[in-house]
Amino acid sequence: MKDTSSWKNYCILFDMDGVLISLKARWIDPVEQVIEKINPNFDKNKIAQHAPSLLLIHGGRSANIMFKGILEICKIGGLSKFQTFRVLVNLFFSILSKKKWPIVPFEETIGTLQQLREMDINLALITSASKHTLRRVRKEYPKIYDVFDCIVTRNDVRYTKPSPEQILLALEKLNIQNEKSVVIGDFMSDIQAGKNAGTKTIGVLSEFAEISQSYIESTNPDLIISSITEIPNLLPRVFSV
Repeated sequence: MKDTSSWKNYCILFDMDGVLISLKARWIDPVEQVIEKINPNFDKNKIAQHAPSLLLIHGGRSANIMFKGILEICKIGGLSKFQTFRVLVNLFFSILSKKKWPIVPFEETIGTLQQLREMDINLALITSASKHTLRRVRKEYPKIYDVFDCIVTRNDVRYTKPSPEQILLALEKLNIQNEKSVVIGDFMSDIQAGKNAGTKTIGVLSEFAEISQSYIESTNPDLIISSITEIPNLLPRVFSV
């Protein structure tokens, strides 16, 4: 690898949910808890089998699309239309009241981000989460929040991923060229956004490797990895330096 000073003109753009923090803890577990209140006898096994794939398909773009995934989860769990309606109402008011759903970083997140920070490469966070959620990250996990040179939430743009708008805004702020940047994500929309922006792309299998691999492969990223711990050693290969 070249001297770390060579990375000053490069940038890594991270998605958050499923890459740096647990998608299961922030979305799947809270949704299951709401469903259980409405129907304690729901089919937990079917939801456990299908919920991750539904969120990987529908999530990461907008709240409306996420709700479509939740509708399908309720159907799979055997809920009636009225019970499904109650679940959606509960989730709506939970989001409206800014209820604190768990933010749980992966074990390797802080250490890997600090390692990349020491390499002097630019780091950006491009997330479909809200500014409210990022304020929580700043408060609860400052070692994650403070490592980023630029953070772009869904509130900062008109269109979220797979639109390239968040990526292009971050690169403009950092004054980094597209071809010297790589997007790291676990959703198809992350990889599509990177390609639409003209950056390199890396798919992370993360929590649901057995489910997410086929979705990630279908988008043809430059690389697919199992954990972000692989990133520091892969940078020369990604950028051919």
